[in-house]
Amino acid sequence: MTFEVEKIPGGGGAFFKPAEHMDAVAFLIEVRRFEAQRPGSFGPKDTIYADLTIFKDMDENGGHPHPNFLSNAIIQSTLLAVDLETLVGKATIAKLVQGKPSKPGNNPPWVWREVDASVQEKVVAYATARDEALAAAMAEAPEF
Repeated sequence: MTFEVEKIPGGGGAFFKPAEHMDAVAFLIEVRRFEAQRPGSFGPKDTIYADLTIFKDMDENGGHPHPNFLSNAIIQSTLLAVDLETLVGKATIAKLVQGKPSKPGNNPPWVWREVDASVQEKVVAYATARDEALAAAMAEAPEF
């Protein structure tokens, strides 16, 4: 069984705040669903719900990454959500960078970008091992 990831086209949990994770080396993004124009305090926004595995460092503990998790994270940053819209039910690996502001004086937008091949390999290896361990645990679990 191999863990498959998709590239981002064009480049219920807690709200995802990109600035809090800007130093992450990689994100494993498992997109659960898309909600168009979700009502909110600042008007409706396209919204992604995703499980995020956040890798701050790929070489912790002898080469075995110890990521942080955000389960069912809510992503409403416009460019981040739009890039993930077509990946519902799929996974991708990316990093965060700030793009160029659309107008002088505006804050630069957060955007997803591809990670280096070596980083992608480590994330895929981590996800494959995670999925295999989960499958083994499920096989050993008693049936009720």
